[in-house]
Amino acid sequence: MIDTETTGFSPGWHEMTQISIIRCSDRHQLSKLIKAEYPKRVSPQALEVTNRTMKDLLVGDTRANVVEAVDSFLLSDGLTDEHRCMIAHNAPFDKNFCHALWASVGKKFPAICWLDTKTFAKLWANKLGLEKPKLTLAASMENVGLKPIDPGIHNAISDSRNTYLLWKRGMDEGLDHLACIKRYPHEE
Repeated sequence: MIDTETTGFSPGWHEMTQISIIRCSDRHQLSKLIKAEYPKRVSPQALEVTNRTMKDLLVGDTRANVVEAVDSFLLSDGLTDEHRCMIAHNAPFDKNFCHALWASVGKKFPAICWLDTKTFAKLWANKLGLEKPKLTLAASMENVGLKPIDPGIHNAISDSRNTYLLWKRGMDEGLDHLACIKRYPHEE
């Protein structure tokens, strides 16, 4: 399970400022704030959405230290990049920022498969007969009768926990999730 917060929508220009990962096998969570190297590039909308200030962007660990910590956390499962699947709500967004962050320190992100719970929630809503469902994380949870355990919106810690709840409920319901998994090898 993974969620990221960023200074905008353009990987490579905007930066990741927070990452949180839950290992599904033991539900251990690793969360890191990342100090912005280019805080002046922040989108005012990103500050508003994440409820952060310019001063907040200067708090956190370096990119290299965060990548090292996350790599260590992920690689402890003993899987290969091909056999590790990241689960995220709007996975292409998180994947793009992870690839940009890892590339910025000369590394490749250690997972190739990504399951998008937004796609998963859409399939689930269709199965439930919901027409034109809202697919934000909060709305997706509401669509299937889940309440967020953590009310913080656009906070990687709470959003990764809520994504876990959505995914877990779907797995418990026996929903077919294979169509929601895409391969995104990290290209050099």
